[in-house]
Amino acid sequence: MDDADEASGFAYQHSGLTVVSAIELPEWAAFARASAASADVEIALDDQIHGEFGHGAVTVDGDSLRFAVEGVGGWEVEGGRTVRLCPAPAANPRELRLFTLGSAWGALGYQRGFAMWHGSAVARGGLALLFCGEQGAGKSTMAGALVARGAVLVADDLSRVEKNGDSVAIYPSSSRVKLWRSAIDHLAWQERAGERDYFREDKFQCPVADNLSEVDRVSLGGIVVLAPGETLACGRLRGSDALTSALSATLYRPEMLEAMGEWPRQAALAAQIIEHVPVWRLSRPMEFAALDAACEAVEALWT
Repeated sequence: MDDADEASGFAYQHSGLTVVSAIELPEWAAFARASAASADVEIALDDQIHGEFGHGAVTVDGDSLRFAVEGVGGWEVEGGRTVRLCPAPAANPRELRLFTLGSAWGALGYQRGFAMWHGSAVARGGLALLFCGEQGAGKSTMAGALVARGAVLVADDLSRVEKNGDSVAIYPSSSRVKLWRSAIDHLAWQERAGERDYFREDKFQCPVADNLSEVDRVSLGGIVVLAPGETLACGRLRGSDALTSALSATLYRPEMLEAMGEWPRQAALAAQIIEHVPVWRLSRPMEFAALDAACEAVEALWT
């Protein structure tokens, strides 16, 4: 992948890497580049890998990780440089991309030694806040609501987070935010409701023009762990409480970490990150009537 002849296909600049893909990735359209003379990562089609390993299981052999999804396809991620995929017969292209840009991309980041964190992030004044938490905690809703109040979108799923000296950076990873119909209606974003989320009938991908897809990375100013609560409360976490809360709330594909033996390195990376980035827990009522107050509490963290 070092010469121009090999860097053919659709080109993207994402997570600090030049990526050349044999398939078009509409989800990364904002990160597309006209061409690439060389590539750090190649996403290739390979009809030899499907069926060679069990569906659902993650298998690791040296620097190669494999997994398959029944009715969708098989993936091999090797050396942090190559993703090979083989679509199943009549595979849905959207579902194929979902696992390519999700599980396979996360595995590739782990192979490269990156901290790959799951969450949504927005920025103001060149400083980002990352929202994390369990499924249903409202990560995307908080991101969308803050964008509506003037913030810019950084991420809405999986992002590379990296310590640089005494600071921490997050690499922009999305120009879309996934929102339930109820959140779209609350934000009056009906005109933004685009492609329906593949697994959720009433959730949609909403393009956000105010994003940082043209920026390589942005400083991470804080990590906000979201949790439902009867009243609004925002408090700073410290020490082991901050580490365990941030690590568990941002964890992505633990079965891959287990198979790859990556738990110690990811825990060490998390410890380095929270040494320089404050962690807060924001408990809030989940009703939309309390969303503005939650946004105000978050906006105070930027100051």
